[in-house]
Parts: sequence; structure tokens; C-alpha cells
Amino acid sequence: MRTGPAGSRVLRTLAAAILLFATGCAGPADTAAPAAVARSSSPATVMRLDKPAKLLGTWPESVDRVLRGQAEQNMGNFKKLLSGDPTSALGTAFVRATEVYSRQDGLHIPGDDQRVILVNAVSGTIADPTATVDRIFAGLPNVTNVEAVQPGPLGGMARCGIGQARTGLRVDICVWGDQHTLGMVTFIGFAQADDPHAVFGQIRAELEHPAR
Repeated sequence: MRTGPAGSRVLRTLAAAILLFATGCAGPADTAAPAAVARSSSPATVMRLDKPAKLLGTWPESVDRVLRGQAEQNMGNFKKLLSGDPTSALGTAFVRATEVYSRQDGLHIPGDDQRVILVNAVSGTIADPTATVDRIFAGLPNVTNVEAVQPGPLGGMARCGIGQARTGLRVDICVWGDQHTLGMVTFIGFAQADDPHAVFGQIRAELEHPAR
């Protein structure tokens, strides 16, 4: 997607694509934490979530309030899926190039690469990671082709699905869960050739770290 004469509308188009899925996430009426299950007797590794200065080494954090607001909304919904209070939480957006503002175009991503990555995650106690990830995808009815993927070096389980907004923009969503963290990475405007599902594990590893 190119930045046209109304470049600020590009970000609003992206936000509309996100909103289509964000509003499908479980809300207050159906976000009760799943029933507790037997937990491992092994000592828990305390994890926390930290925002990298740049995602994947080169993607800066977005300054757009709408994009970041959608990630924060998802983060708030995820907190309701924990058994107890969160120990850390993260919700923000990253863009391929630092946004700029002009009177003609408003706030926009310069250049031709308009891809956006949203990340939202929480740490705490997840009683049943598999059931919780299933609950999240059940709240995203526009996401199909959901399949198990490698969760990355931190383990647990993960699934990714593909959706398409009313704008025709492709949206890939990957969700991971283990007993200590729950998170989602949303890839907006990525082509199939970009293989976002393969990048997912690397992104998770950049966000999640043992607490010190």
C-alpha cells in the first residue's frame, strides 16, 4: 500500500482493520478465567514483558494513538483472562518507518512499506493455556485457517490464523500461551511471502524475559 495524498487515512485504514478483530475479542461478559486445572509441581519461572526499543531491530514504536489504542484494548481484555492480577502487561504498535507529520498528509508512515505490527501480552497465572488461546480465537470470528505453530524458544503453545478486513487488507494473528504469559502478535498488511508466522516466535522472544 502506498502513501497517497491523504496519507493520514492510511493509518486510519489500518486501524479499521484492527478494530474489526479487536472488537471481536472476549469482552467483560465472557472473559471469566477458565476453571483451574492441576498445575505442574515444578517451580515456576517468573516471566515479565518488556517493550523493545525497536522491534526486530529496526521497527520503531508507532506514535499513532489509534493504533496503540487498539493494542491497549486487546491488552485490557487479556488481563481478564488471567487467574489473578497481572504481573506485567504490554500493548503497543510498531511500524516499518518512523511516522512523520505534514499539513498535506497528516500523520503517516513515509515510503511504500505500510505494514504494522501490534503486540499485546500479559504475564501472571494462566490456569489452562490451551483453553485460553482457544477462547481468544473463538472471539475472533473473522480469523480462519487457525493452526498450531512453533511457539518459539520459550515454549508453551501457539496458534496463528489469517483474516481479511472489509478493506481487503490481510491480517495475520498469532497467539501464544503458557502457564505464565499470554500474548498476541497482529501483522497488518503483510503478504504471504513475508511469512509472518515464521517471524512470530522471534517477536515473542524479544518481548518476554525472566523477571529479575
